[in-house]
Amino acid sequence: MNTTTKLLGSLLITATVVSCGTGSQNHSADVKDPLANCPVVGQYVQVGNDKVMSCDQKLLTDTVRLPLSFFTEEMDIIRLDNRDEALIGETAITASENYLLTHTGYPPKPIKLFNKKGNYLTDIGSIGQGPGEYQNVYDIQLDEANDRIYVMPWQSAQLLVYDLKGNVLNPIPLCLRCPKSKFRVDTKNETVSVVVLPFEGLPAVAWTQDMKGNQQNYIAPGHLGVPMDFSNEVSSGFNMQDVFDVNILSIMPTRVDSLYRYDIKNNRMQPTFTMKFTADPIPWHGYGEWADYYTGDVSAPPVQVPGGWQNGETIFYLIDKKTCRGAYFRLYNDFFGNENIGWPSMAFSNGYYVRNIEPGNLLTDIENALKNKNLSDAKRKKLTDLQSTIGENDNNYVMIAKLKK
Repeated sequence: MNTTTKLLGSLLITATVVSCGTGSQNHSADVKDPLANCPVVGQYVQVGNDKVMSCDQKLLTDTVRLPLSFFTEEMDIIRLDNRDEALIGETAITASENYLLTHTGYPPKPIKLFNKKGNYLTDIGSIGQGPGEYQNVYDIQLDEANDRIYVMPWQSAQLLVYDLKGNVLNPIPLCLRCPKSKFRVDTKNETVSVVVLPFEGLPAVAWTQDMKGNQQNYIAPGHLGVPMDFSNEVSSGFNMQDVFDVNILSIMPTRVDSLYRYDIKNNRMQPTFTMKFTADPIPWHGYGEWADYYTGDVSAPPVQVPGGWQNGETIFYLIDKKTCRGAYFRLYNDFFGNENIGWPSMAFSNGYYVRNIEPGNLLTDIENALKNKNLSDAKRKKLTDLQSTIGENDNNYVMIAKLKK
């Protein structure tokens, strides 16, 4: 049994430095590297057999404004079906080639399946505690190729399974109960891989099992164990094919940590990225990975509000994997009149940029975009045509664009 690789301060001090390239890089023939003039903010360090990008936050001195089109293909705006049973409100959305799946953690809402034309197809399961029912959904997999939808509720001992018609199928038993977890089902090999928020006392942070719940291997939590506080999270973007990226977010308390890949074949957690923060205590933060970049966010100190805590202002950064150049960045939607995009790193998952927007907010965004005197005639016409079709009582709209590979 392999164990996790420990990536803490002592290892970073003794690690061998591996230099990054210093030249600018064109990501396509007609798009300039947006970080070409930014400083080198990190270096690769050798940790065991792995090269890990280590970024020093104090070196992030620039801020760049980047268009969504630099990262994605053409964006579509999908009007969702307006029937009562199709209304969704504030939900997350998982996309595949031909489908959209809406789901939420809290408060519980039924999972709904739409096609890419916005047509409502069916509810997937229902709210409750019986067979095929769920309360809060923590993770979901839309496996269009194999006619399957897999649902991981909070505090679950089984993975719920449905087909694309909404039929309830036999659940997959999990070899450990999962407080919060991310997963991937490999239908071809009939395996399930899980990374769990490793509360103290759990014997594993990650494992692979068969469809009957028989454990094939597991990774002990080691230093990744976190206090039993549901403020802590486990996140995965799944924005690259066959890469199970993992960020164990210890929020209470924060700590030195890393981004990992769950290397299923070799049964280990492979460290890929870490940050040396300037603030003490370490701020709330998150890490992510795209094909050419590491990305992340840093929040100002949280403030206490009635009933809990609230994040301070959140800023985002982007680091080129090859050159190690990086900067804070603001993302704007150049497909849509150059509006700024909030929470950009959280908007990308499963290889798509997705935004679920209510009709009233969409109308406001269009009005603001039309105030831009530099808007092209083509974009202005596109926006005014869209504006004329929106009713305030419509169902939500979905902005979606596939992430470039």
